[in-house]
Amino acid sequence: MAKKQTFGDKAKKTGVSDFKVAKLVFSVKSDKNNAWKFVEKNVRIPNGENEQQILSKAISDYAK
Repeated sequence: MAKKQTFGDKAKKTGVSDFKVAKLVFSVKSDKNNAWKFVEKNVRIPNGENEQQILSKAISDYAK
């Protein structure tokens, strides 16, 4: 039979990550019909980095 997994075993598996994830939602104007479109992205932010710079870079990368 398989070993039963307890909640304590599950809690031990979670480690300290070296980044955090932010959900970034921003709007862009469509070229075809001038409608506004919302874009959702999950952005990884390394620990110790400036969040505003990372998010601004993610938005500007989408526009390219």
